[in-house]
Amino acid sequence: MSDPRALGDIVARRVERLEGSEQVRAYRAWHDAAGEQIRSVTWPGRLRQGVLVVECESAVWATELSYLAPQLMERLRAIDQQTPVERLRFTARTSRR
Repeated sequence: MSDPRALGDIVARRVERLEGSEQVRAYRAWHDAAGEQIRSVTWPGRLRQGVLVVECESAVWATELSYLAPQLMERLRAIDQQTPVERLRFTARTSRR
C-alpha cells in the first residue's frame, strides 16, 4: 500500500497539467470572445480536431450563433492568435446539468 497523499497535492498536479492544455486555452478564448450575453446562454464543450462544440440554451440560440460564427472566430483569433479552435459548432443543450 502506498503512503497517503494530501488531496491538495493530487489536485494541484492535475490542475498544472490542465492549465497548458488546448481545451483550457479554447475555453478561455471563448469566454473572452463570447461576451457576457452569449456566455450566459452557452457552455463550451469538447474540443476535437480543432472544432469547439458549444452547447446553447436553445435551438434558437444555436442557429443564431451559427450565423455569427465567422465574427466569433475573428474575436477568438484576436484574443489568442494561436488558438486551437479552427471552427465553432453550436448545438442545443439537451439536458440541464
